[in-house]
Amino acid sequence: MNKNIKRLYAKLIILIIGIIIILRIVFLVFAKYSSEATFQSNINVAFYLFKEDYQSMSLNLASIFPQKDAYVFTFTIGNQDKDKSAEIDLKYNLTLKATTNLPIKYELYMNQNYNDANAKNIITSDTTEKDDDGTYFKTMIVDTETLEFANPKTNVYNLVINFPENYNTENFQDIIEMIEIEVESKQWTE
Repeated sequence: MNKNIKRLYAKLIILIIGIIIILRIVFLVFAKYSSEATFQSNINVAFYLFKEDYQSMSLNLASIFPQKDAYVFTFTIGNQDKDKSAEIDLKYNLTLKATTNLPIKYELYMNQNYNDANAKNIITSDTTEKDDDGTYFKTMIVDTETLEFANPKTNVYNLVINFPENYNTENFQDIIEMIEIEVESKQWTE
């Protein structure tokens, strides 16, 4: 009987050690997958301006979480697309509107690498206002840009979103941030 109890204890100890090893491997694999799978958040969107127009696009930042590295969203605004181009000179205004659910910092760079030492954030106005429903929105505006029909051009924008690591708490879980990119173009004459 004593021999059977020792065998049972030995089997139980081996089983517990096996379960601990399997759980450890699963958690390591899961942690590695999450950090690698969510590192990049790039999308590519193009706005084509061929006439006076108003266009907008919304980004639902549901999968954003606090991290050391910035999220970068790339979009372009131009007056040409393959064989089609604008027949008039256009000026356009770019406005970014975001909810204020998360403590996020926004920067916008045009035709430059945001990592360069001399890169300049082109947001010229950054205001937070309450709408009629009592919801606060952040509105970011940049200087008006011109696209001449005789010189087809595409401006490349990098929207850099920083959500610092120190906000990695339960208070910010399951909160969604949304940003809307609005482009309003008008005919330009001198």
